[in-house]
Amino acid sequence: MKNTYSRVKKRILEYSYREGHILNYIRLRIRERFFRISTTKSRIREKILGISRIKWINIEFVNYCNLRCIWCSLDHSKEKIIINEEILKTLLNNLINDKRFRHVELINLWNAGEILLHPDLEKMLKILNQYRQTLILTKRKIPLITLLTNGMLLNEKISKIITESEAIDKIAFSIDGGSREALERIRKGTKFDILKKNIEHFLKINKGKISTEIICIVEYGKKKNMDWMSNEFKELFNNIDNLVLRYPHNWDGSMLFEITKKANQYYKNKNFCYFLNYSLVLLPDGDITVCCADLNSKGVIGNIMDSSLFEISNSKGRKKMLNKLKRGKKKEIDLCKNCTGH
Repeated sequence: MKNTYSRVKKRILEYSYREGHILNYIRLRIRERFFRISTTKSRIREKILGISRIKWINIEFVNYCNLRCIWCSLDHSKEKIIINEEILKTLLNNLINDKRFRHVELINLWNAGEILLHPDLEKMLKILNQYRQTLILTKRKIPLITLLTNGMLLNEKISKIITESEAIDKIAFSIDGGSREALERIRKGTKFDILKKNIEHFLKINKGKISTEIICIVEYGKKKNMDWMSNEFKELFNNIDNLVLRYPHNWDGSMLFEITKKANQYYKNKNFCYFLNYSLVLLPDGDITVCCADLNSKGVIGNIMDSSLFEISNSKGRKKMLNKLKRGKKKEIDLCKNCTGH
């Protein structure tokens, strides 16, 4: 017992020395244990009760972007598509009418494209609000709805549309680098001064109504803390409710970064993927792909206008991928074989 305690203590201290954050190590261990328990419960519910194990769904409003980020694998040459009212309503009606999806906890309004480019964002958010109201009236669980944006198009009009929609629980901003120079180099097309002004104006309009978050990807060699960041970055981050720091990953293997073990800190189990097991992504044309790291529709398993969401989630293609992953045959899954993710 004493030897075990000593080994654990030594491991924690080593991690603390490397990262400077002992709590990150503890959170990591708790998260892994929680996912094991959660996975077991989901499989039991799926097999015995016929309940879907899908916990979160991403909805892509547009499949194109106004930036050209060096860490993004999006193919900017493909046809530009925006989601229409019918496709969005069809997905939401599936979630409302099919009780097997009652365990969906999260709806993310993002994938590859920049959501603020949608020409009728206000109408789309009204549809989402109607979905929420239906769940309230029927006393159903309401998923957390999060919007992610690069912030460059977040003018006063759009800020008011978002805050007054009553459809969004959290807004997240993608702001990488840690300094003005790094941000504008990594996220090509971004201007720090404009971005800062847009976020500050949003915060004044929002008045704390919608929670805020910044997702900041930092370069390898930098620690995942704010100690080394520029003062203007720290000032911006300090006005936000939550900050998430990450290292870059290679999406579905499309981007050949210098990936280290840090890119896989979330999950050590090579036979398990949280994204593949628990999530689906609705693309603007109604296609459903299996993973939010699939920015170019390589993992499409059906279309919401042709089949129900449950039929798509239980399709032969998805089951085949899950079975291969479970048996340690990730290299046989085209979409996943080079992915360093989860």
